[in-house]
This record gives sequence, C-alpha cells and structure tokens, in this order.
Amino acid sequence: MIRAVLLDMDGTVLDTERINKICWQKAMAETGYHFEEKVYFDLIGLNDKSMCQYFAENFGFTREQFDQMKIAGYNYSRAYKSEHGVPVKQGFLELSDYLLRQNIKTAAVTSSTCLEARHNFQGAGIETCFDLIIGGDSVTAGKPSPEPYLKAAEGLGIHPSECLAAEDSANGIRSAHAAGIKCVYIKDIADIAEEVKALASYEAKTLDQLIKIIGDLNR
Repeated sequence: MIRAVLLDMDGTVLDTERINKICWQKAMAETGYHFEEKVYFDLIGLNDKSMCQYFAENFGFTREQFDQMKIAGYNYSRAYKSEHGVPVKQGFLELSDYLLRQNIKTAAVTSSTCLEARHNFQGAGIETCFDLIIGGDSVTAGKPSPEPYLKAAEGLGIHPSECLAAEDSANGIRSAHAAGIKCVYIKDIADIAEEVKALASYEAKTLDQLIKIIGDLNR
C-alpha cells in the first residue's frame, strides 16, 4: 500500500538541471577553472556539504572559494528563473491531482536548501502541492545517505515500506534504496550506470506514469 510519494526536485519535479548546469559552469569559469560536463553530473543529488567536499578533493577549493562560487551560481540561476520562469516536468500536475484525490501524502526530498526549494516551487506555482519539504539543510548526511528519505517518511508519519520515491540521479536512487523505499527512476539530462538503475524498482518516462504504478501497488 502506497500512502506517500517522495519526489526529488531538480530534474524530477522541475526541469531545472539544464539551467543549473549552465549557471554552475559560468560561476566556476569565473574562478578560473574549466567545468567539464562530468563534474556537474557528479554533483547531481549532492547537498551543500557534500558538494563542498567534492570541490575540495577534486579542485583544492577552500570553503571560502566554494561559497563564493556557490553564491554566484545560485544568483545566476535565480536571475534566469525570475526572467524565464521555473519549468515543471511533464506529468507532475496530473500526478499531483491524483495524489490529492487519493489522499496520498507528498514530500519533496531535495539536496537544495529548504529556502531554495520553496523559492523554486513558488516560482513554478506549485508550492501548495507538498505536505513536507526535506532539504539538504534538513539533514546531517545528504544523498546518497538514506537519511533524507527516512526523515521525509518520519515527517509524514508513514513507514518507508508504504512510500514510493521518484528520482533522476544515481545519488537519489541510492538514497531511497538504502532507506528501504521503492523508487521510480526517471531519466533527465544524463543516464546512470546500469548497476545503480537496477536499485530502482521501476522506470518511467514521465511523472504521470507513477499513477499506474501506484494504482497497481494499491490494488
């Protein structure tokens, strides 16, 4: 029985990974470093603490350098979204309406901060679609640790076995799987390794395809 759906934000609910990638590339270039595509793919699903560690280990960034680049990246991203809007992924509105009718709770489980998530959801006009937001600043250990998903299930008062997650990233799938939560993989800007994909219970092209998955599980 599925009583809660836990959704990643960037690349799953919002079509923002392409925007974020361009903004991070621009911010990193200003620090004098070349931002290869692989770097961004490595970062998908990581919270602030884990990203800082990544840049320290791979580029020798100090915390000050990382914070400077991060702020620039967020500023570029916010400016773009303010001008062009925040695009919502195909099928989300249909899924959200279905979950509301079925009295199934919904949480956003993102590596972005709660403030950034609320800002994005408001910009997309979907801020009322979530019962709970678990951000990267809500947990001690971010994805791929199970903590974000376990905290979301606990916050909703639903056992992990009665939750379904949707993710586009390897780090997110690992997180949901480690939490004992069935996960749907939805490809976004990059595919993931087959061994990680195998950790997901289902694969879908769009979010509205979760409606059938939930219906079948709840029969």
